[in-house]
Amino acid sequence: MPKRSVGPSSISSGRHSSNLWQIQQNQNMNHKPYSFAAFPGLAFLTSLATLVAIALQQVPAESADEKPGAAETAASDKEKAAETKTNDTVPATNTDPVPTATDLLNQTRGKLQSLESLKCDLHETVIMAGMTLHAAGTYAEASGNRVHLMFQIFPSQPAVKSELKGSPIDAEPATLDPATARGELTQVSDGTVLFTLWKNGPAARVSRRNLRDIMAAATQVAGYDENHVAMDLGVGGIRGLIARIESLMEFAPVQTKKVGDSDLYVVRGRWNAKTRKEIFQLPADAIVDPRPHIPEYVVFYIDAKTLLPRRIEYRKRASDPAQKFDRPMVTLDLRNIVLNEAIPDELFVFSAPEGVPEDDVTEKTIQAIQQSAQRPQDGKAPATAPPNP
Repeated sequence: MPKRSVGPSSISSGRHSSNLWQIQQNQNMNHKPYSFAAFPGLAFLTSLATLVAIALQQVPAESADEKPGAAETAASDKEKAAETKTNDTVPATNTDPVPTATDLLNQTRGKLQSLESLKCDLHETVIMAGMTLHAAGTYAEASGNRVHLMFQIFPSQPAVKSELKGSPIDAEPATLDPATARGELTQVSDGTVLFTLWKNGPAARVSRRNLRDIMAAATQVAGYDENHVAMDLGVGGIRGLIARIESLMEFAPVQTKKVGDSDLYVVRGRWNAKTRKEIFQLPADAIVDPRPHIPEYVVFYIDAKTLLPRRIEYRKRASDPAQKFDRPMVTLDLRNIVLNEAIPDELFVFSAPEGVPEDDVTEKTIQAIQQSAQRPQDGKAPATAPPNP
């Protein structure tokens, strides 16, 4: 079968987290065919981080929190960060001035932008409804917004008490037998076209998005611009994910911690007032989003020396506002990072499994963008659902 080149992948921890969870639940039910419906989520949760990632197209897969001002928010989140420390937290030895969250994230994006290539292993842990789901795979990006992401999804297990507190960053990942994987997510992009392959037991589906056509159409829609759409679609890999999160969140002061021989910066953010109102459509007095699949916080752990992310974590606040704690919901670890090593061009060429039809969702994606711009003022979501992933 002829191979096809592809476009950008979405990195994220929200939308794909929901997708992975749904695919796992279907697999647990005797491999019933996965519906491949687009679960609400923001695109920055889109592929990578994602099975982590969270935030982009229009409505739920993440969420927000209280309504205090920035200074109050920073103080509150700083307190929460101290309360939710894991046992690998030790004062950092780096004596350099601690940058602001915005400066640090900009520096990280700049570092990623300057690389010829990056590849790493990924391990994602999703904890929902008392169950733990693991996904593991590889990620690679290269110049020209080329991205390749592959995740294997493993059977869910009842969550144990220790998992609810989160694992140390330098802990060994869970041992997973590839032969037991129940599903697979692959995204391949050459910066022009994005292909997504979902496998759920014997069922498989391929979707195709022409990114150039989508971005060109989006620039004609009030409220959208090319950069905004590019980030939503995952163009730009990890740096696109970071940029999207920056636009949707407000941040507490950066903290530092020592993990093994490394000093890390800890950047903690939560959805800003605009995101809570316009995307999550929460009441002004909402403190906790009642939807169990939507996190309130995102935490970046960034190596102070390399300025590269080591972990991206989505956290969920306790349902009782009086309880001052939050727990990890989606944790994405980047391991064995390799920089500027030649990556074969073939990695960014997609080949669909034999006999699997290709669903071109370019026009549906464009229509969803256009309809989101026409969302009624009463806060109701548009009638047209977003296209399948």
